[in-house]
Amino acid sequence: MPSASLADAGAPLAGYWETTNTWVFIFHFTNVERKCFTAADVSSVMQGPSNAHYACTYPTREVGDGRLLLKGTCVEKHGQVAQISAEGTYEPTEFRLVADLRTKIAGVPLKGKGITVARRIGDVCPIPIPKPQADRR
Repeated sequence: MPSASLADAGAPLAGYWETTNTWVFIFHFTNVERKCFTAADVSSVMQGPSNAHYACTYPTREVGDGRLLLKGTCVEKHGQVAQISAEGTYEPTEFRLVADLRTKIAGVPLKGKGITVARRIGDVCPIPIPKPQADRR
């Protein structure tokens, strides 16, 4: 299956999105954030998620017709390696991805699960409000 492109009529649209990320890996945690996604950001997510903490490669990447399948390896910035497989669905205003993670820490095998649920909440992103700078006297 080819990689989804922005020409994919069902691909997520650029805009203002709310994402809820839940991870169960030793501990359980959830974070919710609202973020502006450009067309390039959407394309990058569809190619396979990575972030500032992990560099991921996905030799298996099947994207199209509203479905996403990824299998690969993520390396944490300190060298920790994890195998990841993820399946999801997408449409122009919604995205859902469930990922299973396997790694070893000190030779002990560990498993984790991550779930990302996102929904588009607007066409236009809010204008960022600059943080006030401290008075430097």
